[in-house]
This record gives sequence, structure tokens and C-alpha cells, in this order.
Amino acid sequence: MTVTTNLIVEFVRAANSIPKLPQAERRRLLERGVTASGALRGLLVKTGKVAPFDEAAERVIDDIARNIDQMSDETVSKALLALAAQIRTLRILNREPA
Repeated sequence: MTVTTNLIVEFVRAANSIPKLPQAERRRLLERGVTASGALRGLLVKTGKVAPFDEAAERVIDDIARNIDQMSDETVSKALLALAAQIRTLRILNREPA
């Protein structure tokens, strides 16, 4: 598996076991996801490919990470799944044509 695939798997697993995760781990995962998503989007722009996402979702998720102690388990879980989906899509878009 690639690093990106491993990250996606990690986010999905974390989202499914969110009650067991401490606040600090939740924050760390969300921050990693926002960073990875931004990097993949930047790579798309750099290579001249279409980047269909705006940064609004990343800003919202970053806000969730900063206020993690006030967020419900469901909110954090949904944010992790949203990041996993976004990173997956960006990874697919970054593939070179065959």
C-alpha cells in the first residue's frame, strides 16, 4: 500500500473507533489530514491538473481540530471520513495517465 492509502485506512479505522481515541490523537489525525489534503491539492495545481476542491472543507476541519474538546464523537468521525474521501479523490486525480 502507498503512504496515501495507509493514511486513508488510518482515518477510516479511527472514525470507526472514535470513542476510544483521546482528544490529542483526534486533533493530530485531523491536522495530518488537512496537511495531506493541502499538499495533494498543491501537487495538482503544480502539475496543471484540475483541482476540484476549494479550501472551505479544510478550514472547517481545521476549526474542528482546534476546538476538539468541544466536538462530539460524531462530528470528529464525520470529519475524518470526509478527509479520507477527499484525500482518496485527490490521490486518484494525481495519477499519471496510462
